Amino acid sequence: MIYPTGRPRLLTTMTLAGLLVMMIPGAAFAVDTFRLQVGLGAHGGDPDIEFAGESGSLDTDTGIAISAGGWIDHVGWNHFSLGLEYLRLQDSDFHASASATFLGGTLTGTLDIEPTIDAVMVNAAIRNNDGTIHPYIGGGIGVGHADVDLTASVTVTVGGQTFSASGSANDTDTAFAGQLFGGIDVDIGGNWYLGVNGRYFLMDADLFGADVEFRNWALMGFIGRKF
Repeated sequence: MIYPTGRPRLLTTMTLAGLLVMMIPGAAFAVDTFRLQVGLGAHGGDPDIEFAGESGSLDTDTGIAISAGGWIDHVGWNHFSLGLEYLRLQDSDFHASASATFLGGTLTGTLDIEPTIDAVMVNAAIRNNDGTIHPYIGGGIGVGHADVDLTASVTVTVGGQTFSASGSANDTDTAFAGQLFGGIDVDIGGNWYLGVNGRYFLMDADLFGADVEFRNWALMGFIGRKF
């Protein structure tokens, strides 16, 4: 696996952002200003691929979405929140089979593609931080790391003779990522809360020499605690 070469730069950026937050004049911090939460849900979205002047989409399955992160509320304004999130979009597989004529015989092939995305996102949200019900909308930017496993198998039958070949490969890329989201969470007592949100995640990657555009929708449920 190739780790993001921009990770030190990202950490520096987040550190500067944190210092900026602390210097905001008149920032109102409440007792429950800090929150930690984890989420689980489903995601989908067919990546667009462009290769050698040809373009198309991969019809992928529904995958699993996992999130973990923290939020600071009441940042300079009662309804403004900043957060840091780890996001994983996995198991959204593509499978295709095809047959064609080759050397006067029949070629049959299968192709499996398994993309996984890990991302670190810096988020901002406008959230109703009062009461027990908290709707919110927001967005974020960060760094995404796409890891794709490709497995292909080919069988060729020519003149009654059958030849088979199979193999697998892996490629990765790290690039800018962004997202938009909206949702709601509800206090359930003891500083705990439950919530749900929907998001649109986007990232472009260079994989196996092709330009791949990931455009994923995700629906997730959350549990969190205020401190």
